[in-house]
Amino acid sequence: MFWSRSTMQQDNYLKHGALTLCVSVIVGFIVDYAFNLSLSRNLSAHEYGDYKVAYAYATICGVMVLLGGDRVAPKFLAKPLADNATSQVGGFVLFFCKIAVSLSLIVFVFTYLTGYWHIGSWSLEEHHALLWISAAIPLIAIGAILSRVLQSAKMLVYANLPWRIGLPLGKTIAVIALAALLEQVHLWQVIAAGIGLLLIITSLQLAILRKKNLLSFTSLTPVNDGTKLLMTSVPMMLAMLVTIAISQLDLYMLELLALEHEVGHYAGAVTTAHMLPVAQVSIIALFVPLLGQALDKGEEHAEHVLWQAQRVMVVVVVLLSIALMASGSHLLKLFGEDFFTAKEALRYLILGSCFWAVTAFISTWLQYTGKGKYVVVIGLLTLFTDAILNWLLIPSHGITGAAISTCAALFLASLLTWITFLTFKKQRQSRRNMQSA
Repeated sequence: MFWSRSTMQQDNYLKHGALTLCVSVIVGFIVDYAFNLSLSRNLSAHEYGDYKVAYAYATICGVMVLLGGDRVAPKFLAKPLADNATSQVGGFVLFFCKIAVSLSLIVFVFTYLTGYWHIGSWSLEEHHALLWISAAIPLIAIGAILSRVLQSAKMLVYANLPWRIGLPLGKTIAVIALAALLEQVHLWQVIAAGIGLLLIITSLQLAILRKKNLLSFTSLTPVNDGTKLLMTSVPMMLAMLVTIAISQLDLYMLELLALEHEVGHYAGAVTTAHMLPVAQVSIIALFVPLLGQALDKGEEHAEHVLWQAQRVMVVVVVLLSIALMASGSHLLKLFGEDFFTAKEALRYLILGSCFWAVTAFISTWLQYTGKGKYVVVIGLLTLFTDAILNWLLIPSHGITGAAISTCAALFLASLLTWITFLTFKKQRQSRRNMQSA
């Protein structure tokens, strides 16, 4: 009877979660695309490229300063949330928020000093957008940990929609309003508007957590063994960091090796192909809370969640890849006729994203079953491969060379991840056969 009720609850969660996922992916892609279109129309290709580079920097640093707190949350918080131990949840959140704010300050100072070394000026106005967007890093980190708490509590609407739809929609409205009110839109104004929206969404999610009685700061239960927790979370952070770095490395190397306007054109292709990573992350977010609970009963018990997620992932990713291949050129033209030069790059980016998306949940499985160090090694090999190929191909093939590099690197990552997973699966099967013999 309990098993039947538990199964029904899981089925209901997956049905509601699937609906949230569809809305998040489709509507989120549309509003994010609208934001990028409005931005590219109101900034030069060079400034648009600067924004994408700065955004990538903030994303990477937002993951780094949290030291994997958002990644380990579904695993660590499954029991406290089930037991309604709000003070324990509050202690977990506060532990990682303190780390994130402290490291964010170090990143800001480092970025400022690096900018001074590069341009020889202390004036904030003369610095690259990297410095301006550094102010957003602590908010990105805090927002990520709060979203993970909501996700762990299976409240996907509150966890996903504010970031997937609310943030890009708010930024689109802000850019349109700035364009209507001002003769010229400046990059710092766009970043300032984004920081304001981050503050609003983070405050909203904190209010929801407290209203739903999922989080309490009044009687905190501190994290018992912070070092042990970090030993679990940091490898997860490193794996995520390498994954993000792979997706953003091209932009940095294009800044070094290609023409300035090509960075903007490539950013348009990346934005168009980004629907696949969004779908990938959304599907993982749907199944990770179930995976965390199932793993408490053993890997064999949890494998049904893994393969259920894999089936959904493959179907969604293949359908989206076909749709993007068919419509990608038309979507690029929305940025402007000159962005059409990125059509070949877009095809390779879609293919590479497809390779990795059908492997991403396998990578998550390895991290949750204590194999995170292998994921980090695979990621570093992939990053090194991407960098070498970029160095060789960008000078001769431009943005298409950058896309080919990413596609090849992600194929390598996918292949190595599957080999690692199947190797450990075979070892586990052999041990089970020996025990039963």
